[in-house]
Amino acid sequence: MSSRIIKRQIKKDVSTLNIAHEKWGKFLETFSRQHHGWLIQLETYDRVTGEDVVSQETPLESIALDLEDKKKPRINVIVQLDNKIIKHILFLPSGLVLQSSEDGQGQSLQIETVNTETTIYFRAPVPPASA
Repeated sequence: MSSRIIKRQIKKDVSTLNIAHEKWGKFLETFSRQHHGWLIQLETYDRVTGEDVVSQETPLESIALDLEDKKKPRINVIVQLDNKIIKHILFLPSGLVLQSSEDGQGQSLQIETVNTETTIYFRAPVPPASA
């Protein structure tokens, strides 16, 4: 991962875990199951154009390693927006890093691809107020 400073910082005390390439599939499957329904926000920085795009917060459906084309793997991030399912496709991933704050309140996944760096920020859903 590059040393580019992400605009949105998680917390001051952050632990970082580089996920080994051969463990991506299982890690993403487990992580996706544990965080289904959490609110996420994607920030994608294009190293070629310098463009930085941030999505609105949306509930996570899943994150998965897609090896249908073994020569062109991708990570699919699927979210729900209103009544629509949206798939963000990250082509040719080369790095996967989990960052967690020590207090457990902030988590992010950083995914490096051919031309982009994408950070997925996670926030636990707020339970509805009881009536």
